[in-house]
Amino acid sequence: MNSGMVGFDTVFLYKNQDGSWSDGADEFHNRGFLFGDGLFETMVFVKGRIRFANQHSDRLVSGMRILYLEENGLSELSEIEVLLNEIWGDKKSLRVRWNVYRAGSGKYTPETNTVIESLQIHTFQPAPKLKEKACFSQNIHIHKTPWSHCKTLSALPYVMANQERKSKGLDEVILTTPDGFICEAGAANLFWVKSGHYFTPSLDSGCIAGVGRSMILDYLRENNIPFSEGLFKMEDLLKADQILTTNVTGISYLQSFENKDFNANREKGLDSIFELN
Repeated sequence: MNSGMVGFDTVFLYKNQDGSWSDGADEFHNRGFLFGDGLFETMVFVKGRIRFANQHSDRLVSGMRILYLEENGLSELSEIEVLLNEIWGDKKSLRVRWNVYRAGSGKYTPETNTVIESLQIHTFQPAPKLKEKACFSQNIHIHKTPWSHCKTLSALPYVMANQERKSKGLDEVILTTPDGFICEAGAANLFWVKSGHYFTPSLDSGCIAGVGRSMILDYLRENNIPFSEGLFKMEDLLKADQILTTNVTGISYLQSFENKDFNANREKGLDSIFELN
């Protein structure tokens, strides 16, 4: 392994046939690259371990079964933790993207269901505390499919939604279904609060089954805080007191959405879920 990785911007690590890992970027023409035929997990490595490791493993394996990907030979997260500790130790916080894609070439019909893995590693940056301006996407809608709740490599709707957000000079974009139901944010799940009651779109909306989303729902259940999952219209969101987006990097509050201001005071209990400890 290249010891020069210690001072890095972005590093790609590939799992070799013998189970070892090496750096390099010479295998781009694979099914993940050509067809988006695979899944990924974005994870936080802090103090020598992957945060929410069980939730990431469960979601990945669930998605693999939906895509008919074989689980044999898939790395354990404990193995990835050992690798990261060997290179960076337990003092550095990292954002780790674990890519799992179908092996072989072929065309639309796969030649095999075995998988190849890669890791993309960045220095960790927490979610911004505040997103000042946001709006509904006018161009992109999320369609529910048997795999829409999975983190697939086929992420073009989110790329295009964020292109729209960027072109408008905004900090966030909210996506809806073709029928006008609220779905999710451009790279995060969505919650809002009305009179102390939390709301979030259900997976029936086509939203990603986010690990951060799951952890917040567990927190609300454990603390007997009322919440509802369901299909909600755009006007429901505009009636909220607070709007927040979440992924594994943390929680962001929206200050202004569709030219309406919202309460951006943080809830300490929710923040504690994502503290780096």
